[in-house]
Amino acid sequence: MTDSKSAPRRRSRWKVTPFARIGIAVGVVALIVVAGVAASSLASAKLQNTAAVSHSASAVAAVKSSALPSASTAPTPTPTPTPTTTSAVPSSAASAAAETAASAGGAAVSSAGAVLPNAVRTPGAINAAVTQATIAQTICTSGWTSTIRPPSSFTTALKVKQLASGYSYQGDTRTADYEEDHLISLELGGSPTAEANLWPEPYVGTSGARVKDQIENKLNALVCSGAITLATAQSAITSNWWGAYQIYVLHTPATAPAPPAVAEPAPAPQPPATPAQPPASASDHPVGATGQCVDGTYTSAAHRTGACSRHGGLSVYY
Repeated sequence: MTDSKSAPRRRSRWKVTPFARIGIAVGVVALIVVAGVAASSLASAKLQNTAAVSHSASAVAAVKSSALPSASTAPTPTPTPTPTTTSAVPSSAASAAAETAASAGGAAVSSAGAVLPNAVRTPGAINAAVTQATIAQTICTSGWTSTIRPPSSFTTALKVKQLASGYSYQGDTRTADYEEDHLISLELGGSPTAEANLWPEPYVGTSGARVKDQIENKLNALVCSGAITLATAQSAITSNWWGAYQIYVLHTPATAPAPPAVAEPAPAPQPPATPAQPPASASDHPVGATGQCVDGTYTSAAHRTGACSRHGGLSVYY
């Protein structure tokens, strides 16, 4: 008799083939690679985000820095100047300042006390229409100077201008104390309007403007009579009119040396001087004559003063 009880069943075990193992290994490696790539991408994204945030912070800081003024560029307030006071100049200093101004641009004072023009500002200027050859038609014709004399409005305006610039005598700027004088007078061929020939001459003492008029008239008479040349008269009045007054008014030219004559271009030849005639006796002079001039002509002047002024002077008075 056979036993109907069956033998115990054996459990089946999962078997992995070699190919399956290789596939599993490949899958694990792929998973690891994918995880690494994902981690690297995440890290890169974080770095980019950090850089962007840093750049934004830098831009904000730059904007804030430019908006705020720096200590080096902030404007420095201008200090308020401290007011100063000028003290009055002592009288001695003011006197010295006045003397300095006078020597720089004012009138000069000669050793004899006469007031002379400043040689730099008023060297003298001549009228080109007046030469030795034209004196008979110009300065030796009565009334000719009135045709060229400038109006008082011109000379007064120039006087005011010169006085204001310091061209004065001892600081006096009153126009009434001065005559706007032609250094070379019109009757000696001086320029009527050149500023180099005009200066504010003061009316002071015995050597002022009124005295200068005397030497101007005297020199005109000598030139027109042929006693001296036009150039000699112009040089005398220009170099030192007070010295010329001493020579020609207080003394005679024959006993005193004349100032050196300035050169005159191409002077016209002069006719020989008429020899002086011997004095006529009282019995042979013309009826009505009161004297005889040096050149031999007669005068009927009622006084000795001024007689024969254009004929070399008075030789004899009857």
